[in-house]
Amino acid sequence: MSTAEAGSGSATGIPDALTELFEALNAGDVRWSLLRPRETLALAQSDIDVLVAPPSMQRVRQLLAAREFVEIPRPGRDVHAVRHDGASGRFLWIHAQPALEIAGGVLAADEVLAEVAGGDVPQPGDDWLLWILLLRALVDKGELAERHRPHVAALAARWTHGPAALESLARRHGLQPPEIVALAAAERWDALLARSVFKPAPPVTRPARLVGVLKAVRSSRGRLGRRGLSVAVLGPDGAGKTTLIEGLSHSLPVPTRIQYMGLTGGLLPKADALGVPGLVFAARAAIIWQRYLRGRLYRARGRFVLFDRYTLDGAVPSGIPLSLAGRLSRRIQRRLCPLPDLVIVLDASGATLHRRSGEYDPQVLETWRAAYGRLRGRVAALEVIDAEQPAEAVRRQAEARIWQRYGEIRSAAVARRRRRPAAGSRL
Repeated sequence: MSTAEAGSGSATGIPDALTELFEALNAGDVRWSLLRPRETLALAQSDIDVLVAPPSMQRVRQLLAAREFVEIPRPGRDVHAVRHDGASGRFLWIHAQPALEIAGGVLAADEVLAEVAGGDVPQPGDDWLLWILLLRALVDKGELAERHRPHVAALAARWTHGPAALESLARRHGLQPPEIVALAAAERWDALLARSVFKPAPPVTRPARLVGVLKAVRSSRGRLGRRGLSVAVLGPDGAGKTTLIEGLSHSLPVPTRIQYMGLTGGLLPKADALGVPGLVFAARAAIIWQRYLRGRLYRARGRFVLFDRYTLDGAVPSGIPLSLAGRLSRRIQRRLCPLPDLVIVLDASGATLHRRSGEYDPQVLETWRAAYGRLRGRVAALEVIDAEQPAEAVRRQAEARIWQRYGEIRSAAVARRRRRPAAGSRL
């Protein structure tokens, strides 16, 4: 994601959406605190950790929903909610937690909140914040982000002792607080990280991965709570599909899978080489459905699937001459698979497409452009994006629409669960 702060709307560079959320937390009498330096909120980064007194967790959930944050289902008591902020071009991920879980230990929220430094954006007291950052780096992650290093150095220079609970955790892992703090104060980052006791998880074996997939599917059976999102990106050659998909795979805040779903590449030429019309169609259908099911399985685990092209390409003339049987087969293949949750069509003039790809005449590309345009009346969840724009503008527009669609699906799932009669109730 871009780290640009322009357009964030705040003199400090903090997005207005975050400022408004923090104001709502304070006005709602929520006891809370950031778990990182408040100055880093101006930077595009990962999730924003917030510690909340347990009785206020439900109130926090309500305040997030009222401000267009979409809750992402995760196991456990924590609340994960994300909003796409168009003004700053960022995804804002709030991770609200009712206890501080760090370095293998769990500390009650009240113990940390009792020593919070006040203000509109509260954060832990200096000693707490220093050791939260150090333990995250040396035990939980094995790295200390560049954005945190100036704050760690400044906090370490002022440290004298404590907090006892976090010092105890450090010693449990073989870390000597005076030595660790001295290295941080001297900004000897290599020497500091050399004391890290972080151990990365061992690689997941293929059998273990299969067991995990089966467990995820079984746990989500009969409920839509963990369902992710499927998005197809369409457009003529030169529209920027690959650039957009690769950009989204890095910028979306949920794990993504790219799945090719076109009607020409991959194993499909081998199916065509079989030569027998009925057999060719059966082989093509099997290949296409294998791709679709692979994406559907991933979506069932709460992930996002980015389909590179889709069977909807069958509504567009082929780039090669086809027999009558071939044209009929292409039309049928268009309807082989259910539609994805969202279809994005990249639209640009034939002249622009020709300049970018150089493979087809502008007139042919205009014909394809018009055919994609006719999908407007056939696909309900369809977004046409002007692909004449710079690639970053296209990606931001796509991000906003994708997150809006995900929010619609999550809201619908919650509404269905609320309408569902409780187990054992009588109708």
